[in-house]
Amino acid sequence: MTDLSGVRECLGAWLAAFNAKDIESLMSLYDPESSYAGARTPLMRGIDEIRACYERSFPQVTGTLMFKEEAVFEQESMALIYGSFYFKPDADVDEPGTTGRVAIVYRRAGDGSWKLLFDMDNSAPDVTPKDFM
Repeated sequence: MTDLSGVRECLGAWLAAFNAKDIESLMSLYDPESSYAGARTPLMRGIDEIRACYERSFPQVTGTLMFKEEAVFEQESMALIYGSFYFKPDADVDEPGTTGRVAIVYRRAGDGSWKLLFDMDNSAPDVTPKDFM
């Protein structure tokens, strides 16, 4: 039996927490063994390293992060969702924003909830802001 709605809900909660710059809500969505491999950052392992990265970067983050699902798979206690993202700039900013692709692995926790285990993003040449209009 698949529970793809739970994975999608977890990603939706992550986007809401990220866009609100709510570090506590954001970190509550991570598995204790999480890793993050960002396109412009060194590999981070564990919630403490990931938290520190967001605490440093949130003061400079503007705009809204958007996501478009391309595929999602679930097998027992693991799930993978991938898609394209767009960092839509604020209306008063005259720049196109940042786009790319992201793959996120979730692991089901003991209480049945999904937790973000691995996140990798890149700058994909075939993803543009027009894809989100």
